[in-house]
Formats: sequence, structure tokens, C-alpha cells
Amino acid sequence: MKRFHWPLQRLLMVTTQREQGLRMEVFALAQECASMRRQLAHRQALLRQALAELATHDLQQRMPRMEVFLKASVGEERQLDALKAALAELDAKKKRKTEDLMKARASRKTLERLRTQALAAHLREQMRLEQKQFDENAHVSFARRMASQRESA
Repeated sequence: MKRFHWPLQRLLMVTTQREQGLRMEVFALAQECASMRRQLAHRQALLRQALAELATHDLQQRMPRMEVFLKASVGEERQLDALKAALAELDAKKKRKTEDLMKARASRKTLERLRTQALAAHLREQMRLEQKQFDENAHVSFARRMASQRESA
């Protein structure tokens, strides 16, 4: 039986490797997003905790501390806004990579389907050729038997 050779096999391998690479990139971006979200939540929790701590003091002590807190919180708010912007940008990048991954996956599945169809066609052709060879052998052996019967008769 002739060995199956599919001309697009190399393309399928490259597409599969590209899909795996994209999957790893999406995973890394997801981890980075999660890390940024944790950092953002931690900073916000620290601000809430500091504000709650200020609320426990009496008014005389709270006012000067509140002024210092508000001045410091302006800078912290800028950092939080920058972190949120970076997180939004990272989410957008992850979304683009996920779309690329979906396209690569669809391409791979299409190539795999084409390969399966080509393999089935190859097997049918090989079976047809094999059957043709069997038929030819049967005709030849029948012709020899008939010829030998005629010679003996």
C-alpha cells in the first residue's frame, strides 16, 4: 500500500504550533491581568482601610490627618487611574490575542478536516487499486486455467 502523503501537512504543523504559541500568550496575558487586578484591589483596600482608621479617631485628631490623607490620596488616585488604564490596555491586548487564537484554531480545524478527507480519499483509492489488482490476478489465473484445460483436452 502506498504511503499517504498530504501536501498541506507542513502548513497544518505550523498552524498547530502557532495556535499553541498564541494559547501560551493568552495565558500569560490572563495571568498578568489577574496580577494587575490583585494589585489594584490591594491598593484600593489599603485606601479604604486608611479611611476607616481615620474615621475611628475623634474630630480633633482626624482633621489634620484627613488633610494629609487627602493630599496623599490624590497621588494614589493618579496611580490607580494609571493602573486601571494599563489594565484596560492589557485586557484589549488579551482580547485581540484571543481573537487571533480563535482564528488559528478555526484554521487548524479546517486543515485537520481537509486532511481527514484526503486520507479517506487516499484509502478509497488504494482499496480500488488493490481490488483492481485482485481482479486482474483472478482474470490471469482463470485464463491460465482455461488455457491449460484446452491444452490438456
